[in-house]
Amino acid sequence: MPAWNLGDFMSHATARIGRRSDIAASTVSFYVNMAYQEVAQAQPSALMEQLTVSSTTSGENRIELPSNCLEIINVSWLTTAGGGSARTLRRISADRADQAGFSPNGVPQEFVLFNNWMELWPSPNSSYSLQLRYMGYPTDMVSITSVPSLASEWRPAVLYLAEALLHEFVGNDMEGAQARARYAGYAMSLKNTEARRQSIQGGMRASMPMRKSRYRGGSNPSKGW
Repeated sequence: MPAWNLGDFMSHATARIGRRSDIAASTVSFYVNMAYQEVAQAQPSALMEQLTVSSTTSGENRIELPSNCLEIINVSWLTTAGGGSARTLRRISADRADQAGFSPNGVPQEFVLFNNWMELWPSPNSSYSLQLRYMGYPTDMVSITSVPSLASEWRPAVLYLAEALLHEFVGNDMEGAQARARYAGYAMSLKNTEARRQSIQGGMRASMPMRKSRYRGGSNPSKGW
């Protein structure tokens, strides 16, 4: 299995468009990272999952999200808030929270996402510890030895898309369209494989209703019941 570091992507991408040595390395790196960002956000990987801990202050309901937060996975208590057992918080809309109001203070049970922060509802009445699981933005590959935060099977997709972007950069529109089709086909094949794997893990089930329940009111029309 290839190492799939930035140097590998750059070398193979330029080779695939005709061994173009006239394209600056910085340009090739830019388009490889652009392809990486697009693939990573289209198919988030477990390698992008992050975890952080934050504490509340009595009366202050706003907690700033991590700067690299792409999507919230789960928000939960680390402390037994209000004497209850540890639990997760539910996400609600800003409209619902604003209609209800954030006061009086209490033990937050829900949260609202807005701008680059999270608002706890109702506002906390004490100091509590929260754990935030989230999907982070992929970090650009900067050095030649940098590797993407993607599962190995998705790394060829970065190469195919980088090839398409470089073709488009040098004006090879037809070759670029073909490379994009190759990327789309590869990505779809992986998604189909994952869907089949999940269906097998879920198992197959069937139900058979009792005969009389097939008829309205449990009656059998043939007997006039």
